[in-house]
Amino acid sequence: MSVERIDRVLNGEISDTPLSKEYATLREQLARCGTSTTVFDPKPFDKRAVEAAREMWRIRMEVEHRSTTVFAQLASQLMEANASLDAKAVMLRMAYDEMRHTENCADVLRAMGVEAKVEANVACAPLAVHKGCTPEQRALRNVIYTTCMSEMVAVARFVDSLDEMQEPYLRDRTRLLLADEILHGQFGFHYLTAWKDYLDANPDEVRLLERYLVHAFSVIEDMLAGPPARRIERTKDEIALGLPEPERSRDIFFQTMEHATVPGLERFGIDAGKSWRERRRLA
Repeated sequence: MSVERIDRVLNGEISDTPLSKEYATLREQLARCGTSTTVFDPKPFDKRAVEAAREMWRIRMEVEHRSTTVFAQLASQLMEANASLDAKAVMLRMAYDEMRHTENCADVLRAMGVEAKVEANVACAPLAVHKGCTPEQRALRNVIYTTCMSEMVAVARFVDSLDEMQEPYLRDRTRLLLADEILHGQFGFHYLTAWKDYLDANPDEVRLLERYLVHAFSVIEDMLAGPPARRIERTKDEIALGLPEPERSRDIFFQTMEHATVPGLERFGIDAGKSWRERRRLA
């Protein structure tokens, strides 16, 4: 389903109303780790590397904001699937996490000397409804795709970035993102644990999941891995600022699918390995 674009300047500012106090309370109570007192100093780094880092955080700001709508819609699908109360509440918390990540990215942009404003399409793309599926099957599919697949890749890439980057302010701000993304990547496996009895009692639903995964693995490969690219050596400044190398990011995608997502799903009697090997777009 195509959605009409709504192009706006995405603003990372907080309002000067009582809502800001409520938001600050949420931020304080739900933060997984605190921020340090470090500040960003661009002087030691090449100007081109600094501008590339700014652009990376601009893109992150837009992506994190858009992810809020994904988790918010998924919470509604969990309600339709009659998921447990904790699963629905945690999914809503994950939607909030992404909004806080948007603020974090805005803070980074200001710290790097630019406005916390990004040109973005703010239209909410609808989540897949998988026509003809039960509410339970629909929720399982979208939870697996969004968390066990997409968010797991995000976790792996943040970990890899933190292993290399040296600039203290950006390390601290990346750590804030990772602290939440770990739960986001684990959510689907916790959800499958809660639905293990249902899957055991409904083998036909498991077979439907396996067929869906044939398609889903192909889609996410196109979305997150992309075509092979020539490996580019990054400068020491690009590495220090956390800028990724495209082919390395592609390698991380495949490692995550093959060594985390697939074996994780197979613990629940889902033949994800076969689906991964046979991945292709289905009608």
